[in-house]
Amino acid sequence: MVKGVDIEMAPLDEDHVRAKITWSEQDVGGGKLVVEVTVKNTKTLPKTDDQLRSDARALAVLARAFADTIEN
Repeated sequence: MVKGVDIEMAPLDEDHVRAKITWSEQDVGGGKLVVEVTVKNTKTLPKTDDQLRSDARALAVLARAFADTIEN
């Protein structure tokens, strides 16, 4: 397991992709948080992979902050 954020993108249909966001706290034996999000990718204003990854990273930060509130 690699420490940090990993994002996998998978197309669902013409207008959507699924972002699987894995947040790992430690290199070995640590906890991890996995969030899967469906992201709309409209044909009229398609986003690049970098833009979709940026959106997914922002969601990962939000999810990690939420997880911290649950743990505490």
